[in-house]
Amino acid sequence: MVMEIIHLSVDTPMQVHDSVCALGFFDGVHLGHQQLLKEVEHIAKEKGLKKAIMTFSVHPKQILENNDYHYLMSLSEKINILKQWQFDYFYIIDFDQTVANLKPNTFLQNYIINHQIKHVVCGFDFHFGKKGMGDVHVLQENKSFDVTVIEEYSEDALKVSSSYIKKLLNEGNIEKANHLLTRFYRVSGQVIYGLQNGRKIGFPTANIDYGHYVVLKKGVYGVYITIKGKQYKGMANIGYNPTVGLIDNLSLEVNIFDFDQDIYGKDVDVDFVFRVRDEKKFKSLNHLKEQLQKDKKHIDQFLD
Repeated sequence: MVMEIIHLSVDTPMQVHDSVCALGFFDGVHLGHQQLLKEVEHIAKEKGLKKAIMTFSVHPKQILENNDYHYLMSLSEKINILKQWQFDYFYIIDFDQTVANLKPNTFLQNYIINHQIKHVVCGFDFHFGKKGMGDVHVLQENKSFDVTVIEEYSEDALKVSSSYIKKLLNEGNIEKANHLLTRFYRVSGQVIYGLQNGRKIGFPTANIDYGHYVVLKKGVYGVYITIKGKQYKGMANIGYNPTVGLIDNLSLEVNIFDFDQDIYGKDVDVDFVFRVRDEKKFKSLNHLKEQLQKDKKHIDQFLD
């Protein structure tokens, strides 16, 4: 089965089958989001409907607040994960000011009713329409479709949410974040030119443009890096390189184990597995080199 990816504008004409659809932004597709997806699967089987998900092309805050919003995943990663869930339709609303200004009932007519969605599934705190005036009560008042509201999903008495996972990443708690994501946190980006200081001490690194991703707490991490479909072990550093020459912007660099190829300009995926230590300034390059050798040995053994 091939999932159909459908970009929606206000006047998109559409011939689709009746479906049950999960509504939300789904950044991370974490354990909380997965409760909605499981409910879609259950209802689709029970009612004989197609399975669908509806999301926005960008987070509304990026447009409404004109800010540099940081994501847990790219849109393409989100699509790939939903393919694994074997959904039939992936609806992407191309979010802009026009969509932001739609009244809630107009939004429902344009995107839900006009696309033969017979049952919607959403979280208890889902909002939509102009100034977020639409909520679960507005959904339930509309008799054109059925509504299932998923209550808060918690672990250790804490709500599992994209914001919570971002907080964990900012604190360097990669293991907990990975648990809630149900996979390794991944940053995908292009290998760009750096200062090449690592090469001078025997630890050449790939400098990766991490774009709009949430960046973890500064420090050293054990990672897997995928290059042209092949996976390698690696040692990642997030920080400002205080020992070899302080830089202005936070960087993500990966020393790739057993690898010696020119990959400038190539797209790579970096999966963060565990945190090794904080970034620190060493007394000398030799002290740094000794520590990196210890870090590499530790990571190499851990990732076996």
